[in-house]
Amino acid sequence: MRLYVVRHGEAEAQRTTDEARALTVAGRDGVRQLWRQLVAEGIRPATLISSPYVRARQTAEEIAGECGLTPGAPCELLVPDGHPQRVFEWLLARDDQGPLVLVSHMPLVGHLVGQLSEGPGARLPMGVGAVAALEVEVPAIAGARLLWLRAPGDLFQP
Repeated sequence: MRLYVVRHGEAEAQRTTDEARALTVAGRDGVRQLWRQLVAEGIRPATLISSPYVRARQTAEEIAGECGLTPGAPCELLVPDGHPQRVFEWLLARDDQGPLVLVSHMPLVGHLVGQLSEGPGARLPMGVGAVAALEVEVPAIAGARLLWLRAPGDLFQP
């Protein structure tokens, strides 16, 4: 399975609760531009699921607009302090046929990508709006191969 793990775009400073933080204009633009480029390169996700937090849902909406998708229902497992093992179990129980995009937060995204691709306890730093592409054989520790990592503003072309 092809899996794209996304950290939400740039968000405003905390005003009320962490859950309510929204994307900035720059955050929306960065996500939109990166996904426009990824779609131009042939990336075609089939399913898009985000954390229930506002900034993750808004990031998913920007991705959806570029990919022609409708975001699925938010998933409570994808919150910042979510547990990678629970996400692995959830992925294992799914029957997705096409590429899947998960939009979440640090530290969860760093742990998911690191543990899937490198092993127990691994953590990969991911900037805001970053996308990690993984080829997942089995959603478990060291069960995937990291294909690439891109972020808004990257000049690197694969």
